[in-house]
Amino acid sequence: MAKHRKHISLCMIVRNEERMLSSCLQSVWGIANEIIVVDTGSTDRTVEIAESYGAIVIHEQWDNDFAKARNAGLEIATGEWILFLDADERLGSGAGEELLKYMDEPRACGLFLQIWNKADRNGNENEDEMEGSAGGSVHPVLRMFKSDPDIRFEGRIHEQIAASILRRWPDSAFYMTEAKVYHYGYRQEVIVEKNKQHRNMRLLELAVAEEPDNYFHRYNIGVEYLRAGMPAKALESFRAARQQSDFDKLSYMHLAVKYEVRSLLALYQYAEAAEVAAQGSRLAEDYPDLYHYRAIALAGAGRLREAVQAAEQALHIGASPSRYHTEEGLGTYRTAYLLGRMKEEQLNRAGVLEAYVSALRFKPQLLSPLYRLCSYIRITGEEHRLSSLLASRVICSSAAAVIKLAEVMLESGCDQAAQEWVGWHIGRLEGAHRGLLERWLRELEDDWNNLESDANADMDGSEAEKPNESVSASAGLTREYMYEMCDRADAHLELLQQYGLDGRHGGDNIAEASSYAYSKAIRLARLSIPIYEGWN
Repeated sequence: MAKHRKHISLCMIVRNEERMLSSCLQSVWGIANEIIVVDTGSTDRTVEIAESYGAIVIHEQWDNDFAKARNAGLEIATGEWILFLDADERLGSGAGEELLKYMDEPRACGLFLQIWNKADRNGNENEDEMEGSAGGSVHPVLRMFKSDPDIRFEGRIHEQIAASILRRWPDSAFYMTEAKVYHYGYRQEVIVEKNKQHRNMRLLELAVAEEPDNYFHRYNIGVEYLRAGMPAKALESFRAARQQSDFDKLSYMHLAVKYEVRSLLALYQYAEAAEVAAQGSRLAEDYPDLYHYRAIALAGAGRLREAVQAAEQALHIGASPSRYHTEEGLGTYRTAYLLGRMKEEQLNRAGVLEAYVSALRFKPQLLSPLYRLCSYIRITGEEHRLSSLLASRVICSSAAAVIKLAEVMLESGCDQAAQEWVGWHIGRLEGAHRGLLERWLRELEDDWNNLESDANADMDGSEAEKPNESVSASAGLTREYMYEMCDRADAHLELLQQYGLDGRHGGDNIAEASSYAYSKAIRLARLSIPIYEGWN
């Protein structure tokens, strides 16, 4: 006998969502049996689009109350289960079967879905690429529940349903699913377009005035203050939220602590931020985000050795368990990248190499660790070893991958290493891959020859157009200027190594120690020069 398919009602509230609504409804096609859209005053094609998908549209006047609007949809829903989404969200592929599996659990009353928040500006909407993009976050949210007349949303903003479910069914079970929802509403252009920040702040201020002892409202308004660049007010709100007697048992406890740490970091209160992060880690020992931010705080406080230990602990935990709200890359590639930056400050070449290669293993398409690694190797005078160092740790099976790394080497001023890297792979790859590498190498050599010819022509007195130096200066340090500064530092280091600080060849022990310290200071100064890192 075929498994009984549960009847699912998708319930939404919308207003002027013609740009995103169609994609949302398309993502639930074949999963939701009923679509109910509560429209709160659209003046565009939103209603027309909803009706084209067979939705039942209810027209409801907006009363500055999200729970009230959502409950209007629940009143007419006929499904055994309610799924609720916003127009700027999409249900991930494979979510239907995943949800059905948990809906058949006898005690199941609510299902958590994994919300992937998209925050960068590159317009990326591919699921696989979105999960690897910068600036996003992931967190579980209760988005499906059994339908019942006594279960209704509560809260003017950041409306909740769990308390109502538990009052109706005290022994109900909530399941954490792997079903994904991709949320695009945190993109900066969406926030600006819809004036979300102003709206949320206004509603939360109303909610706090109505329920001053509701710590959840305090927490949420703290988040908005932090987003608005008001860390002092955010800190006050998060500390108020922590006054609850059962704070350590709250589902958002880990977030309240993390945002308190981030507020302190924004206020440059590094020592206190490190202490608060440590307190939070004792309550949530397997939450990598707190160790990551503690590493940042400790580094800011000048406690670099402890900062490295905190970052290593975050990497030991790895990606955050699904029950936590996390930021993409914490515990993995972003933490490995942070560790590499701190290893640079320690002048720990082996540590730098390991950290940046680790970041690449977590996210191979990430260019930033490559840029930092190449620049670091060049700055520390080991460019001649770069090709062999990478070859011993990075496996490239295609010409495209080899060339990608070679281009980064060129951008970082490691021209000879790029040539050696490609030449090394020509002897190991075959067929079309080898042909592409040989052609790339020929074109590189042609470019060098052309540059040399141009330079000789200039020396013969030809008047080539020169860039506007004032424009270059106003644009900040160019890469060429950075390379010139590094070359001068190299020359100075060679003199120190040859003669010592006292001017005598070899020098005595004191002079040698002083020379070493001065050399280290120069290298640290060079590492502080801004470089291109390849971030989006």
